[in-house]
Amino acid sequence: MAGVAEASFDGAIPGVGESLVTGYSQRRRALYMASAAALGVVIAGFWNFRVVDGFGSDIVARYAIGGYQGKAGQFASLGAGFGFVFAMVAGLAATFTACNCVAFAMIPGLTCARDARAGRSAALQSLAIMLFFVMLVGAVYGTFVGWLGPDGVEAINARAVRFAQAGVVFSVLGLAMLVWGAIEFGLLDGLTSRCSPVTRAFFAQATTRAALMGLMIGAFAIGRPYPVFREFLLFTAHAQRPSYGAAVMALQGLAQVLVMVVAFLVILAVFGQRLRRWVLSKPAQPALVSACALTAGGAYFLFYWGLARMWPFLGQWGFRLGWYS
Repeated sequence: MAGVAEASFDGAIPGVGESLVTGYSQRRRALYMASAAALGVVIAGFWNFRVVDGFGSDIVARYAIGGYQGKAGQFASLGAGFGFVFAMVAGLAATFTACNCVAFAMIPGLTCARDARAGRSAALQSLAIMLFFVMLVGAVYGTFVGWLGPDGVEAINARAVRFAQAGVVFSVLGLAMLVWGAIEFGLLDGLTSRCSPVTRAFFAQATTRAALMGLMIGAFAIGRPYPVFREFLLFTAHAQRPSYGAAVMALQGLAQVLVMVVAFLVILAVFGQRLRRWVLSKPAQPALVSACALTAGGAYFLFYWGLARMWPFLGQWGFRLGWYS
C-alpha cells in the first residue's frame, strides 16, 4: 500500500534498516496473511447489514434530507442544486455499509509515508492523490449516468442487475486487494521479480499506490447496490446532463470517504511524530499492519460479495445463529 511496505519490490526501504521481508520469515509472513484474511472473512460472516444500512438511511438520510425515498421523482421541484446536497448525503450514508467500509483498510498505508523523513507532508500528499482519483472515477461514472438518463438508470437499478453488478465489481476488487496484499507480504516475489526495474520502482512509489487506492475506492460507487445511493443515481439521471452527473458524482465520491479522511487527519495530528519514529525505527511493523489491513479488506469483499452471494448458505452467520433480529 501507499506507505512503508516496499520490500516486496526492492527488498528494503532506502535509508531504513529492515523491511517486511527481512524482518519476518516467509512462514511468519504467510501466517500473518492467512490470519488477516481469516479476520476479514469472520467480519464479513458476522456483518449485520441491517444495522449499518439502517444507520445510513434511517438516521443520516432521514435527518439530513427527510428521507431518500421518492426524491428522484421530485427532481423538478427540488431542482438541480439539491443534487449536490443529495450527493453528500448519499456518500455519508454509505460510509459504514458493506460496499464502502473497506475504505478504512487504506488508513494504515496512508498514515505511514514511504519516505519517513518527509513525515506528515508525504502522508498528506498521498491523501490528496487518493482523493483526486476517487473523485475522478466518480466523475467518469457520473458522466455515464448523465448520458444514460432516467430510463437507463431505472434498468440498472433493478435488484437483480445491481446485485449482479455488485458481486462482480467487489469480487474483482477483493481479488486485486488480496494479490496486492500477497505482494506486500513478499509472497509473490517470483512474479514481481519478472517485472522490469522501472516497473517495480513505479509501483513502489507512494504516489502510485495512493492513486491505485483512489481508483479502487472510487470503483466502490460503480458496484454499490445501496438503496440511498441508487435513488441518488436516479435523481442525477433526471438532469440528463453528463456534466452535471460528473460534478455530483465526484462530490459523492468525496463524501463516501469523508469520515475516513477525518480519522486519517486525527491520527496524523495526534500520532504523527510517533508514527514517524515508528517508521524510522521499526519499519517492518507498520509495513505489516498496512499489508494485513489490505488483506483483510480484500478477503472481506471476496467473501461477502462473491462467495456468500453465489452460495448464500456460507454467509450471514449472525442471522443464522439468531444473534440478529
